[in-house]
Amino acid sequence: MKVYLLNPKDRNSYEDIAPFRSDLFDDFQLDPILQVMAKHDRFVYQACRRILLEPLTDTEVIRYRQEAIRDVLENKKSILDLYVTVAEVVTDLSNFKDRMKKRGNPSAAIRVIDSIEMLDILALGLEKLKAEITNTYGHFHSGNFREFYDTFLQEFDTNFMQMIHQKRQTLQALQVGGEIQISARLGAGLKSERFLVNSVSEYQSKHKFDKIESLFSTLIKKDEIRISFDDLKLSADCKELENAGLLHISNYFDSFSKTIQRLFDSLRTQLAFLYGCANLHTHMSGMTFPICFPEFDKKLQSPMAIGLYDLSLAVQTLRMPVANQLPDGEVSLYLITGTNQGGKTSFLRSVGIAQLMAQCGLFVPAKSLRTGVYRGIFTHFIRNEDITMTSGKLEEELSRLSKIIDHIKPGALILLNESFATTSEREGANIAEEIVRAFYDNGITCFFVTHIYAFAKKAYEEKWERTQFLQAERLEDGTRTFRMLPGEPSSTGYGMELYRRMVGEPELLG
Repeated sequence: MKVYLLNPKDRNSYEDIAPFRSDLFDDFQLDPILQVMAKHDRFVYQACRRILLEPLTDTEVIRYRQEAIRDVLENKKSILDLYVTVAEVVTDLSNFKDRMKKRGNPSAAIRVIDSIEMLDILALGLEKLKAEITNTYGHFHSGNFREFYDTFLQEFDTNFMQMIHQKRQTLQALQVGGEIQISARLGAGLKSERFLVNSVSEYQSKHKFDKIESLFSTLIKKDEIRISFDDLKLSADCKELENAGLLHISNYFDSFSKTIQRLFDSLRTQLAFLYGCANLHTHMSGMTFPICFPEFDKKLQSPMAIGLYDLSLAVQTLRMPVANQLPDGEVSLYLITGTNQGGKTSFLRSVGIAQLMAQCGLFVPAKSLRTGVYRGIFTHFIRNEDITMTSGKLEEELSRLSKIIDHIKPGALILLNESFATTSEREGANIAEEIVRAFYDNGITCFFVTHIYAFAKKAYEEKWERTQFLQAERLEDGTRTFRMLPGEPSSTGYGMELYRRMVGEPELLG
């Protein structure tokens, strides 16, 4: 059985559109968000990180996942109970495997005993999960959960569970002197090959104390088999046959056990992500941060948003950041200029985080969001290390950009933050124009926060089509509002502001 809570089984193709995951993780500052989703559960953190950094491109799959998340938000207690149940089973299996590894290379008899213990864990786990599913059957209403519940109850019905218990009893029979009927054929050198276990049955005692004696012998040394043959060669051959039979049985049950383990592993990962979504929703609702599920429109070149804010900043400060608007969805290039510390980077992150969450089926940090589906999400933020090494920094920037260009395709989204600022104004303007025009001409949507005034001014004067110019609002008294407003690009140097702060008003001097 396969689990399809996050992706429908008939549309399970995946396209890697975020190859530079570590850059997205760092530039969007996703760690605080993931910490809220995980609630100190390391597995939930890793599951949410992996799925969040694997955005989808199929709107039908995105909507399918949205349905699961919406269902979970209405059943937070049930999703927690499901996740805890599955996590406990997987933890028991993991602990058991760790104990097995420490034994080294066990004998065939010990491997059969291990198979019994593994079956015990899996049978108990299936019973617990089945009970939890039965208890919460009417709570979920999405097709995702209904199909999973119905399929699970159908496949792991009473007959299946009885079959597991019967197989377990068969294995247990071998611990107390059971009998194996084995067939083989003669191969090269008159050696046996192609062993086949025909039957395994409980030892039929002729004397009432034989079984007790057999059990006592097994407890002394479980892998010791006594054969009443005086011929040592015959005894060795029988021992070889017995080991072959035991290994055949062990391998059969190992294959069966691995199938059930894969079910629990897959289910745990998907439930961990959904549980993380519930945790994030609870946190955001408690802080009264506005959220919405996005709408998708393939015709849009850029998002259209109301009340868009930086979720990472909101989580870290526990305060609602200043929100911004994106009213025009026909824009291919956003050029954002303005004063330092004016909220430009936070604005850029708000766009990237919202788009990433949207394409993962999540709710987003905004009052409303309407967007397209990008065939790639990339970031190119300035790095802070070795900031005094100007030539080295430019080389590092261009090297990272070259790797992005090797992967980026038409229909992608790229967010540039103060790129090419580590060289002269003139050289930076030339590089920026060539790169941005290449993105522009190839149908790649670009948000560019820049301090290169010469480049922004030229683009503004030439009236580039499908380009929106934003600047960080700064009031006359120097106050920064952290709002991004349409307007002509402005230089980021505010010498007079610094002069007034440090020296005083010019008319009052002399």
